[in-house]
Amino acid sequence: MKFKKIIGNLVVFEALLLHVGHGEELLNQRVPHLVLHLFSRYEHLFMRAINYLAMRDWIHRFKITKRIVDRVSRLVIKNINGEILTLEESCRLIEEISRRGYTIAIGTCPCRRARNQLSDEMPNNTDMVFGRWAEEYIENYPGLYEKIDREKALKLVKEFEDYGYFHQLYGWTSPENSTFVLCNCAPEVCIPLQAQRARGYISFRKGRNIAFVNEEKCVGVKDCGICFKRCPFGARFESGGKSAVDTEICYGCGLCVNTCRGGASGLRRESKRELIFADQILD
Repeated sequence: MKFKKIIGNLVVFEALLLHVGHGEELLNQRVPHLVLHLFSRYEHLFMRAINYLAMRDWIHRFKITKRIVDRVSRLVIKNINGEILTLEESCRLIEEISRRGYTIAIGTCPCRRARNQLSDEMPNNTDMVFGRWAEEYIENYPGLYEKIDREKALKLVKEFEDYGYFHQLYGWTSPENSTFVLCNCAPEVCIPLQAQRARGYISFRKGRNIAFVNEEKCVGVKDCGICFKRCPFGARFESGGKSAVDTEICYGCGLCVNTCRGGASGLRRESKRELIFADQILD
């Protein structure tokens, strides 16, 4: 307990004394220099470690090792976490960030690098970073990250949607507009999603939307069923031959909407769900 408290105090102390940022009105990118230094150079190694700790059965078989990993996970998630955005929200976010003159960069997915799963068929450069965070990544990951303009960023995020990649916005701690990176995630590669499925570690929150199905328009699971394949969270189930949504599981990513053959799938705003990192940017 004492060690945990000491670490926590050091993080808070450094955040107060050594925060970085441009005094941004839009992007609140205050983060300890140590965090920026380490992540802008070794993020894929951190993700590799997280993947190892989450996916090794022997670690979770023994109470002592499981307890240690659970505590480490809670500490990480407390400081670095995310929220789900739809394609429309992602595009609006990019447009507003670009309009304010912040740097946008794209680079290789750290989860792909961590798991050594670079693809010859699917996009690898899906990690979209903003502002000071983007500038650091361009400098410290030469050849892996490049600066892009608004038009290319919008084009890419729409292409990622077509591939079935869902969009996660990540920030530090939980202050409003603490926006750093828009992860466009391949479900089968995404380490946070895999850790959630395997161990229940929730590193990102549900979006502010929820999916629904117009039963009359649904052409049927047997004749379509694309929404089952597109949903990264397993929120679809069959009811009377039609597709239905488990609203408790749905994260509101919207991947089911634009490929629905009958136009039956849609999204609606859920009053109980709110964004933190993108709240003021999008409203």
